[in-house]
Amino acid sequence: MARPSFAFIAVAGIATLAGAVWFFGYRRTPACTGDGRYMSTVQQCRAYGLDAELCASAVEKARELAAKAAPRADTSFDCEVRFSECFAGADGRFTPAPSFCLAPGSAEPKEVRYLEYESDRLNRKKTREIRID
Repeated sequence: MARPSFAFIAVAGIATLAGAVWFFGYRRTPACTGDGRYMSTVQQCRAYGLDAELCASAVEKARELAAKAAPRADTSFDCEVRFSECFAGADGRFTPAPSFCLAPGSAEPKEVRYLEYESDRLNRKKTREIRID
């Protein structure tokens, strides 16, 4: 029976170590660690004590991103059947309303996502988060 060579075992060990370093070093850390907060409306943003202009800007940027990336529906009813909340776009079509994280000192929304309904095997309605950033 042939035994694996020491060189093969060493190369496999180094490759495994390199993969682990890459995985733990480059995975995305949540933007809402620390003092960041999840929100989806200007009112929620204002409730955290942030400036009204900053809140309006952040919500608008998140909605612009959602309007580009998320599916749209022609009517509000069609949108709300598929998604938890919707908003009307400039083109009159409806897009799922995004929630996002706003980190302290930042005006850019991070971790933008929306909730989509899906059915499980028993045909019960469940929501799942779809991340779009």
